[in-house]
Amino acid sequence: MSVAYQGIAGAFSEAAAAALFPDGPPEPRDTFAEVFAALEQGEVDAAVVPVENSYAGAVADVYDLLQRHRSVAIVAEAMLRVRHHLLGIRGASFEGIRAARSHPQALAQVDAFLRRHGIRPIATYDTAGAAAEVAELGDPSVAAVASVRAAERYGLAVLATSIESSSENLTRFFALSRADRTDVSARIPGSLRSGPPKTSLAYATANVPGALVRSLQPFATAGLQLTKIESRPSQAAPWDYVFYLDVEADPSRSPAAEAFALMRVCCAWVHVLGTYPAATSVIDADGSVSASRP
Repeated sequence: MSVAYQGIAGAFSEAAAAALFPDGPPEPRDTFAEVFAALEQGEVDAAVVPVENSYAGAVADVYDLLQRHRSVAIVAEAMLRVRHHLLGIRGASFEGIRAARSHPQALAQVDAFLRRHGIRPIATYDTAGAAAEVAELGDPSVAAVASVRAAERYGLAVLATSIESSSENLTRFFALSRADRTDVSARIPGSLRSGPPKTSLAYATANVPGALVRSLQPFATAGLQLTKIESRPSQAAPWDYVFYLDVEADPSRSPAAEAFALMRVCCAWVHVLGTYPAATSVIDADGSVSASRP
């Protein structure tokens, strides 16, 4: 079971991929676009991508790719507890750090710490990649914001621990497969797919007043819980938007089936991205599973 993820060894995405698919070797790709292309073209069996962080918000690129790659489906979700550390070369001191490299999402999650200590953020494509760059650079004034796994992998010293702004810093990941594969979800440990059904979808409303309200009303009438709604530019025309929605329901069962049918009547199009078990526990970066979420 080969599994693609964005980044390099030591990335948080690698930890999530290893937890979701313990039987398969995680295979790194440089960009999210390459991850989706590898899955769609059959180079890998599955993929694991981050979709949102509890502090910094959505990973916009991933949502755009989910909507574009119609042959890809979500088969599971996982919550990873993310603990960021300030990593420097051996012999560097915390007081001497002037700049920190990391992925923009990670930098947003530690922004308060960096500002408080006058450390300049430098955006890179990946947390573990930043650690590798710092190790290669050899500059005692430049650090990386990354995991303990990355520190161990690239021989860096941990100069400050758990520098994230929120003590409940969680990143939500999707496990993906091609829509024509029915065997992939069975390779995920049962403890990570035991939750109630949840569905993610993308849709566009009709261009008429009140269309957004009418698209959501069927779920309220059916008593179904929405856990996320977000809009993104459709990239088809200026000021044209696509909406992303998560609902705790299985659209093949009543009353969700009736709610989805009513929704389709007032929408230009609806694309179900996947129905999967909701995450009920939190994974630590070392792969252990902590207490169930409320």
